[in-house]
Amino acid sequence: MLFFLACCVWVHTALAVSEGYQVPKEEIAQLVDVPPMPEVLLNEQHVWMALLTKSPASEQNTETGVRYGDLHFNPTTFMRLGIATYSELSFKHVATGAEVQVDNLPAGEIYAPRWSADGRYLAFILLSKQDGRLWVYDIEQRKLSAISRYPLNGITSEIPYHWLPDSSALVINSAINHTGEQQQPVQQSPLVGPVVAQSHGALSPLKQTSKTLSTEGFAHYAQGQLIKVPLQGRPTAIGGPAYFHHFVPSPDATNLIVAMAMLEVPQQQQTNQVSLANHPSVWQVWGMTGFALYELYRPVFPAEPSMEHSGEQHILTAISTPPSPPLRSHFQWRADKGATVVWAQEGDAQSEYGLYHISSPFKRAPRLFMALQEPFVRMDWGDSNIALLTQAENERFLRTSVINPLAPQRNPLEVARYRVTEATSEQWLTTRNDLGVEVIKVVGGRYLFVRGVETAQGQDLPFLDRFDARTNTRTRIWQSEAPYFEEFVALLDDEGMRFITRRQSKQEQPNYFVHDRTFNSLEQITHFRHPYPALRGLSQEVLSFDRGDGTQISGTLYLPANYDPSLGRVPVLMWVKAPDKVKHAFNSPHYFVSVDHLGALPHLAQGYAVFEIAAFSLPGEQGSVAKLRAQWQATAQAAVAVLAQQGIADVSKVAIGGHGVAATVVLDLLANTPLFVTGIARSGTYNYTLAPFTFEKQTGTLWQDPQAYLLSSPLASADKISASVLLIHGYQDRMPGHFAVQSERMFSALNDLGKRARLVLLPQSDHDYANRQDVLHLLWEQQSWLQHHFDPLPVVEEINQVPEGLRFELEPEPQTPWPM
Repeated sequence: MLFFLACCVWVHTALAVSEGYQVPKEEIAQLVDVPPMPEVLLNEQHVWMALLTKSPASEQNTETGVRYGDLHFNPTTFMRLGIATYSELSFKHVATGAEVQVDNLPAGEIYAPRWSADGRYLAFILLSKQDGRLWVYDIEQRKLSAISRYPLNGITSEIPYHWLPDSSALVINSAINHTGEQQQPVQQSPLVGPVVAQSHGALSPLKQTSKTLSTEGFAHYAQGQLIKVPLQGRPTAIGGPAYFHHFVPSPDATNLIVAMAMLEVPQQQQTNQVSLANHPSVWQVWGMTGFALYELYRPVFPAEPSMEHSGEQHILTAISTPPSPPLRSHFQWRADKGATVVWAQEGDAQSEYGLYHISSPFKRAPRLFMALQEPFVRMDWGDSNIALLTQAENERFLRTSVINPLAPQRNPLEVARYRVTEATSEQWLTTRNDLGVEVIKVVGGRYLFVRGVETAQGQDLPFLDRFDARTNTRTRIWQSEAPYFEEFVALLDDEGMRFITRRQSKQEQPNYFVHDRTFNSLEQITHFRHPYPALRGLSQEVLSFDRGDGTQISGTLYLPANYDPSLGRVPVLMWVKAPDKVKHAFNSPHYFVSVDHLGALPHLAQGYAVFEIAAFSLPGEQGSVAKLRAQWQATAQAAVAVLAQQGIADVSKVAIGGHGVAATVVLDLLANTPLFVTGIARSGTYNYTLAPFTFEKQTGTLWQDPQAYLLSSPLASADKISASVLLIHGYQDRMPGHFAVQSERMFSALNDLGKRARLVLLPQSDHDYANRQDVLHLLWEQQSWLQHHFDPLPVVEEINQVPEGLRFELEPEPQTPWPM
């Protein structure tokens, strides 16, 4: 047995060394290193733009980290993993176009940039390999400075700092248990290159999991200390250490609302906690010294009964336990007042359900602000006469009303009713009031502005409206028009005549423009370059077709820049897209084509067409296995037919690919249809018996309905696959149901059945392939695989005379052409 294991290790090493990393053709490799177009963050006065270049996915940290519930964080830096970071920072003046480059940034990644209320300072966290610390850039002085020597605790709250509304200081949550040392070294893959197997056996991966912490272990990382950090002067501690997961300064910058998780509560009192915010928490109002001025809420837990006590003692204990106070939630500062807290409170014998408030110095009893008939969702404050109250009409619909904070119960005006799923389809424009707090923009005591998106003829059209609170009417100010997709960004005046938009089209990359409707002018203020010069001119078109049962399906067809229909049909790579991989937030045919190097579009550089379809129902969704399979086959057949009818596809050269759950669909189609010459399946689930809880909500667990799991598994139909298959998997994939063993077992079955398959394990990648070397090799594998199946085979010149130095003899053995 030991000898066998040793041989397996030797095979791993031999395969890794013999293959090594490869690089695709230059036109494809360039796409991996293309920096994303900068994201824009306007200051509150809309005078300066901060231009932030997002860190390429191939360079982002891929450490395993540790987990607690839904939190995934780095135990060394005390910062969350999977966050958006930026590698470059610059500024642009909106009116003049002047640019300011920030060239003296220390090594690290920028995270959570936030402008001060006065628009002068941009604060951000600079992430290094050891910690995350707070930096500030002064746009007036052109000065970058580290204003705090304290490492931040970015575990318990996503943004571990807040500006004071007067822009004089920031409040941070520091990581008091931070040491800068690696708590537990992440086990690195023993492989030095991609593991490749081609129809000659299966491999067993090294299992690696993220460590999951107990509540006691998590408490070490969760503990923090609030510190007030002024722009000028010395930092001062606020109170003592606690498990803070929420803290917000008051509008007058004199107090804080703080929420502290009760991690010390016995575990039986907090079962099934999946988020830190779901732990029992104490909510208090603190002064800036940390003195508790008022306790907003503290949960009460019944005493744990002792087995030694008699029944009479249990009764006495229950009687002596204080009753639980009415549940309070949704604590927030009233934005138009200096220091007034508002919250929702359940009704009881002494009080009714509604909103309650208490003001500084927090000595009097709370008072009822307004009674509520429906569940409270949100309050958006404007000025002293206008606020927006949102309530839940039921589980499906929300209702927004305009109220007068001076008389909140008097004639609330309903202004919007929308589905819960459409809650973000409209947003009321905001501004900063005299206190420096974000509030609803109110002009002339009656006019508000709302940005949103409406659907017309299947297209989403962004718009800007002005709302009159007195007459409950709207006036359309602006709307996006073809051939552009244009999004409203910011209002530059109080009349709605000057505003900034972000505009793009099929051939024009997104850029920012200033509209001046008084002079009917349009001025471009950013000039971002085309990110993919090699693919400039590629064609994008939405094709709609009938699946055969009356259901209309649509897909996006991409044609290479040099496509000429007079030269005949071209090979097509059909790509199944999972819904979470569909990037566009809106439905529009005028989007600029954004090339994801992990998708199918890089292969346009090979001269192939790409047809992306996101309409495949995925495993685990409602519907029986047989019904889903019939829908997949009908969709695939209709898609190939429409490509042939359009004169685009050579039906003998259509391949199919997909990632994750979409890869499961790919292998199922290869087993049940003869439509495709080959398939590319990446990080899929092919044996659902290894993922026994996948369909728990639909049909039950594996043990409750084993037949459903078996029938859903492409592995059970591996004998029907006649096309070749390229299987790719991240060696470190720990996503439930998607471990690398899924591809190994599928490859083993195909190998034993005599099918044509190739397995590639990427040693440094998890489910999403972030390591640059792995990504380049992935693209090379796909490029070579498609080229072998799509392109004419090259003419090989026979050489009769072999140089003496290259002469050697091998025993005859069956030969298999590569790749297969």
